Amino acid sequence: MFRQLLLIGIILSLVAVEDLFAQEASEARNFQRQHDVDLRVMCWNVRIDSVVPPNGVRSSSFVRIVRAMNPDLIALQEVMRPDSVEKIKSLLDSQLPLSDGASWSVHSVADNMLISRFPLQRTGGELVFKYPYPNLGLPNFHYGYAAALVKRPEDHNDLGFYVIAMHNKSRLGEENERLRQLQSDSIASWIRKARDAGSPMALASGTPIIILGDMNVIPNASLQPFETLITGNILDEAKFGPDFEIDWDGTDLADAKPSINGQGEYFYTWRYDDTQFDPGALDRVIYTDSVLTVKQSIVLDTTTISDEDLSSLGLLKPDVLFGGEPGFFDHFPLIVDFSARLEAMD
Repeated sequence: MFRQLLLIGIILSLVAVEDLFAQEASEARNFQRQHDVDLRVMCWNVRIDSVVPPNGVRSSSFVRIVRAMNPDLIALQEVMRPDSVEKIKSLLDSQLPLSDGASWSVHSVADNMLISRFPLQRTGGELVFKYPYPNLGLPNFHYGYAAALVKRPEDHNDLGFYVIAMHNKSRLGEENERLRQLQSDSIASWIRKARDAGSPMALASGTPIIILGDMNVIPNASLQPFETLITGNILDEAKFGPDFEIDWDGTDLADAKPSINGQGEYFYTWRYDDTQFDPGALDRVIYTDSVLTVKQSIVLDTTTISDEDLSSLGLLKPDVLFGGEPGFFDHFPLIVDFSARLEAMD
């Protein structure tokens, strides 16, 4: 009997080890771009211009992460100072140059910066409200959103990928919730106009639409601002116009719901261990699933990746930590792979 129990124990241990190796192998594969991916997007609130001087604490880790993840399009939030956009573009052009001498394409509105290896067309967006940060030397700061059509070389028709980068107001409280709703109403109204065939900014029917950024979907706060973006249910119709069916097929937008390193577990996108707040899924990537399919959806956490995988990716263990401070992640990078049906809809 003892020998039988011992044998069972050994078998179970071997199975557990095999599962562990399989999990690690799967994690390594999660970062690989599959052949049927049409667009890889990356979204990251980098925290108050941390990518470039004079802050610059994330400059090296930013370059390593972009090199490893190899996105087609990057949406950054909290690119706040007027000269930061050109500094980030110069950083990428020098450290991660594109082929054939091309430069990264950029477009920014407020603190939202779109960066693309493909041309950005029909650029737009709006400043929604002024919110000064005099302590940061930003007395004229505005919240808003940036929009652009990403055109790949193979996109020969009027279709492309219409991307909106956003950063909703943070923190709890009625006034902050009012401001978040104001932003979401404005973005929904912008999309309604872009979908109106009679509008000067009209998109071709069936154009894939992706909204991504720090939406500040805060635990214990109203979810209505997020639901407005998902459903097209505008609260202030007097100012922003009527509700509408936000996807081309009359349904809601879908939430990519990225998981930590693609492991399929419950996800969070913000974390700071030395605080009273629990980790939260503040950042989102939502999209028209009538014409887009998510192939992979990841919250990158380098602190939990094996040393072997980090080495193969060219990453360091503390790359997602703010300034390398243990437990201080702030926002994580999100990476989502899309395949698309780029055909005009009736």
